[in-house]
Amino acid sequence: MDGGLRVPKPYLYVELNNKDVSVYITPYLISFTYIDNDGLEKNESDDVQIELEDSQGYFRDNPPARGSSLKVRFGYEGNIRDGGVFFIDSYTYRSNRAGDTFMIKALAKDVKASYRTVKTTAFENTTLRQVASEIAKRHGYGLDWAGEDVAFHRLTQQEKRDLEWLVGLCKQYGFICKVANKKLIVRSIDERLGEKTIYVLTRKDILEFSFETSSLYEGGIDVIYFDAQKKETVEGKKKADVKASGDTKKINVRVENQSQAERISKAQKTLNELKEVKARLTAVGIPQLYAGGNIEVQGFGTFDRVYYISRAEHKLTRQGYTVELELMKNPQGGKKK
Repeated sequence: MDGGLRVPKPYLYVELNNKDVSVYITPYLISFTYIDNDGLEKNESDDVQIELEDSQGYFRDNPPARGSSLKVRFGYEGNIRDGGVFFIDSYTYRSNRAGDTFMIKALAKDVKASYRTVKTTAFENTTLRQVASEIAKRHGYGLDWAGEDVAFHRLTQQEKRDLEWLVGLCKQYGFICKVANKKLIVRSIDERLGEKTIYVLTRKDILEFSFETSSLYEGGIDVIYFDAQKKETVEGKKKADVKASGDTKKINVRVENQSQAERISKAQKTLNELKEVKARLTAVGIPQLYAGGNIEVQGFGTFDRVYYISRAEHKLTRQGYTVELELMKNPQGGKKK
């Protein structure tokens, strides 16, 4: 009788264009990687990569069409995460002395040509939420929004792709922005940082780790805006007050009013504070860990604290299931479970 602990069995389900193809994938699987990005520090879309053994040339000779939909679920039997819908962007066939492999890469954002089109568009008397909603509808996505809105008299998207421009605008005003599971997700970073921790990670869970602290610039910002009452341009300095190295970062931005200037200043302060402590951890596979969530780390002395997950890379191989995390200090301290 085996008296040891039962090791949970990794689980993977793959659907291609609404057809279950798991039985064709799993016997040849070298690795499955689910890359969950936060939409703030990292890419604005989650990614999936599937690497397959292809010594017989089956996948090489029968590649999936680019743009095909890919649905994935992964985790352990009894603890499964729905990874959502992706779209195949590229595939790569490789060969060396170890054998032939076929890699499929898919993105959560659609790969159709319209999504990559550079545009120049003006938005009048609008808000950040309304702009996000219009861009989401333009590409057939729902909008998942949380946070205090920002009003604008005029915004101009100048020769940029929709998502590229929106992500930059959101970051400037303290929002994350990403595409996942056919939704455009926009969240106030303060709202994210204030959420409860989703997991307590201890040394027994962690296979490899590194922590890094750095000196931060003070974060001074030069803000220029037009005062409608005085009929003149006003220049003022908004301080982020994150003092460590004594350096000052100056960002020249043009805004319409004092309220926008204060929102940008507050967002810059939060972004600076996030960078004070960073960590990279490789842990046993934990399906519920996602980018944009908060986790508590214990067992590392002075580095014990609540961290914000900027990236979570879930990986299933023939050796098992692991998750690699990129973490940043949560300046709010987060709410413990």
